[in-house]
Amino acid sequence: MAETLWLSCQVDYACRHSGACCRAGWPLPVEARVVAAIDAAVTGGRVPTVDGSVVWLQESAEAPEGMAGTFRLAGGACVFHVARESGGETVSSARHCAVHATLGHEALPSSCQHFPRVCLVDGRGVRVALSHFCPTAATMLVDATRPVTIVAGPAAVPGGGVPEGLDVRDALPPRLSERVLMDLDALTAWEAHVVHALAGPSAWPGAVEDVLAQLAAQAADLSRWTPGDGPLVDAIGAIVRQPVAADDAARSDSTGAAWTPEAAWALGAEACRAPWTWPALPANLPALDARWVAPAWPYVAPVVRRYLAGKAFGAWVTYQADATQALAAWLSLALTVLRVECARACAEGPRPLDRERLVTAVRQADLLLVHYADCAIVAGGLLTRGQA
Repeated sequence: MAETLWLSCQVDYACRHSGACCRAGWPLPVEARVVAAIDAAVTGGRVPTVDGSVVWLQESAEAPEGMAGTFRLAGGACVFHVARESGGETVSSARHCAVHATLGHEALPSSCQHFPRVCLVDGRGVRVALSHFCPTAATMLVDATRPVTIVAGPAAVPGGGVPEGLDVRDALPPRLSERVLMDLDALTAWEAHVVHALAGPSAWPGAVEDVLAQLAAQAADLSRWTPGDGPLVDAIGAIVRQPVAADDAARSDSTGAAWTPEAAWALGAEACRAPWTWPALPANLPALDARWVAPAWPYVAPVVRRYLAGKAFGAWVTYQADATQALAAWLSLALTVLRVECARACAEGPRPLDRERLVTAVRQADLLLVHYADCAIVAGGLLTRGQA
């Protein structure tokens, strides 16, 4: 494999045992390869369960080959999410994964090892994005202070080989348009351009909505490239070097990139995977946004830009839909979902948008976009919108 790449604001990620993944109520798959070691540690008293039972595996006769079942849930959380001990006393307010704490990262099932990593594996190597549903990932994003760059980093999973994720090494390159494919050098250049425009050292000035509109206009221009125009990577270089025209935002209206909350929520409801339920839009959303979110929006723009850079980097939609107009539409969809969730977080109180509510909104947005939504259905919706 070639190098593993990360965004600079996330390359130092390490699990801090917040337990959000343990408490999410997700059925966590367990490979047969880890059963013996965990079972021996549980029956030997080295690894406790939250309710003291030695039964920890929910077996399934329908489990795929190589899978034994899922971790048993107790009280809606993984049975191994237990109170930790400190100085011989149990500290109920501090909990951790008993398997991870006792047996180490390598003993965990693959899904636990990977969370919150969202990996794209292609002919260039591995790109590691993070799900900000993880509180650690969300706080790293919100509290970052430096411009975002794409940097080489550690392996996606400590001690692992090729990580799980979207592996397209044997697939065709991403689509530039309905009839033309990109090459990987061009994809790398375009991805870097989008990330840098949003949150890089020379990030474009102005409101984030205007930046997305300008990127959408550039994506529309790029999608009209043909092989007779010369190398695609040179065409992207020309776009990167050219000044952004004042009317780019207006021209982008025809690309189908912008999403209203109603349209975003319709796609979310369609793409939501059972047994999860896509939440309803908050009541009186325009009033909530005007009172609590809009006044703070310019001040939280750096966080919003970093969030969108994370959605552009290693984006699966580049392969599942296309890397130009569909990617622009994906970023606009993510922006709409994030802003709605900011209003929802502010309504709990109610209070103006602040750091705490922004972290809540970022986490909820990725819970919906990364975990609840079927990414293939979302990609189809982006393609349909771009062709409308």
